[in-house]
Amino acid sequence: MNQKAMTKEFPKAPQNFEELILRLNTIVGKSIETLAKNYSLTVPVSPLHGKGFVGELMEICLGATAKNKSIPDFPDLDLELKTLPVDSSLKPLESTFITYAPLDNIRFLTFERSSLYAKLKRMLFVVILATRELNYAERKVLGYFFYTPEPQDLSQIKGDYEEIYEQITTGNIEQISAKYGTIVQLRPKCSNGRDLTRCIGPDGKNILTRPRGFYLRRTFTAELIERYLQKKTM
Repeated sequence: MNQKAMTKEFPKAPQNFEELILRLNTIVGKSIETLAKNYSLTVPVSPLHGKGFVGELMEICLGATAKNKSIPDFPDLDLELKTLPVDSSLKPLESTFITYAPLDNIRFLTFERSSLYAKLKRMLFVVILATRELNYAERKVLGYFFYTPEPQDLSQIKGDYEEIYEQITTGNIEQISAKYGTIVQLRPKCSNGRDLTRCIGPDGKNILTRPRGFYLRRTFTAELIERYLQKKTM
């Protein structure tokens, strides 16, 4: 059988949650190498060379269609997909990027109309075992869970958002550090140091600054694992 015949077509978007869950159950326990081979994809040699590869592979396996747009990855299900790399104790290894933060033309932007809210209001986390002793290709899918913010979470996330944007709209973006925000934090997010975008400066005039992104803190995703994933049999 030739290689083309062995290669699966990329799945189309799931029509409902039942179909999505069936797909999720087929990837649990599989290594990144095994899943990539299904679509004739070459696994990067290391995390340094493979930034974003696991997330893109999960999008392919599950049929996510939004790519890098500011809408949820599964638009028809109103569901955002995120991979969550963990160690052998199920502790998250990094904070989780959610979406870019608009920095220009933000006068009438509210939390409820933001891309952050659109992506956070219903999420699917795919948990990846990514310990240092594993080769990149040996990383594997441990499990998954769905998350919809509880009222207390949503209130805190909105509070974080409003605190951050109060600083942005008053010209203090360069004063925002990773210490801001209990659940959500704002951090630089760009492919290289030359990327710049417009923002309000201290004197009310536009300045150029690095793009920023919203991230979920590791402490929060660790709490989510405690709430959801550890209740299941791995």
